[in-house]
Amino acid sequence: MVYKEDNHSVILQQGVEIWNQWRISDPDTIPQLSNDNLSQLNLSNINFSKCDLTNFYFKHTNLSGANLSNTILIKADFTYSNLTNTNFSNANLSYANFTNAELNGTNFNNAHLSHIQLYFAKLDGAKFCGANFIETDFRGLELSGLDFSNANLSDLNLTGTKFIWANLSGANLVRTKALGTNFTASTFTGACIEDWHTNSFTKLDDVICDYVYLQQGQQERRPLSGKFVPGEFTKIFQKSLETLDLIFRNGVNWGAFAYSFNKLVLENQGTQLDVQSIEKKDDGVLLVRVKVPLDANKKKIHGDFMQGYEFAQKALEVQFKARIEDKDKEINRLFYLLNQANDNPKKISNYYQQNPQFAGGIVDANTIHVQQIGGGIYNTDNQEHPN
Repeated sequence: MVYKEDNHSVILQQGVEIWNQWRISDPDTIPQLSNDNLSQLNLSNINFSKCDLTNFYFKHTNLSGANLSNTILIKADFTYSNLTNTNFSNANLSYANFTNAELNGTNFNNAHLSHIQLYFAKLDGAKFCGANFIETDFRGLELSGLDFSNANLSDLNLTGTKFIWANLSGANLVRTKALGTNFTASTFTGACIEDWHTNSFTKLDDVICDYVYLQQGQQERRPLSGKFVPGEFTKIFQKSLETLDLIFRNGVNWGAFAYSFNKLVLENQGTQLDVQSIEKKDDGVLLVRVKVPLDANKKKIHGDFMQGYEFAQKALEVQFKARIEDKDKEINRLFYLLNQANDNPKKISNYYQQNPQFAGGIVDANTIHVQQIGGGIYNTDNQEHPN
């Protein structure tokens, strides 16, 4: 039969109907196409499932209703193409370009969508259930009413994006930047919102949410049991907008913290700043939440604090190092004198009498003020300890 040609590109040249008949008759053969330019063709309803179409060009191509499930489409170019109701489920679309593409009703369920471009794409009715997005820029896109249930949106920039009436149930929103993002009437039940970034312009009006998770792996469920009453999640979230998170991954120098925080308060007179909570995470990270007014410039306050903290930390490290060096010198001198005492006890006794400033003068075994040599312990027989 004509579609049994070894050159699969020849079969494709005979049209979509012949191609699809060949795929049905020989389902175990994985097509190998030599021509990487399929631009401006009518390939609607074609079966490209399980093909490797890496670096293929589909510019201005009609792929409406096509089956591209489980297909490798790395760096494929779909600019200005018609992909209405196309099936991309489980496909690898890393670095694919969908600029100005028609994606209405397109199925991206469980697809791998890292670093894709969606600028000016039309996405009405597209489905992204379980899709894995990595380094995809959603800024300013209209994604209202779409299905992102169980999708991985972690670390993405969603600034200014519209998710009105979107389904985000079970979605991974860890470290997502949602500044000014519109989530009005979206569903958040089961979503993970660990360390996501929002501001006073983030909209959560009429959000539908029974519960969320504050850590990945369905950890730290809120509420701990039961469900949020309607509107409760939004109220709790809006309150959290009044806090600024200070994250310390290598411990906290509290002296530097006190210096920087007090400096911050003085520089922002009229702005109420209060430490609300201190929380130690499982990975050793310390999270300090500072209550700030809703309209405060969090980015500036955070930057000013960290600048002051780093300055104070370095200054204190220099002072601490100098004190350690001074103590080391005194300790070395003590060891030297002790070694000399073993050889000439009389010489050491004369040294103490001639140098009463060293270690408080002649040392009485029953009365020792350790402060005199830089210590912090006070122990004097027959005397009360100082408060």
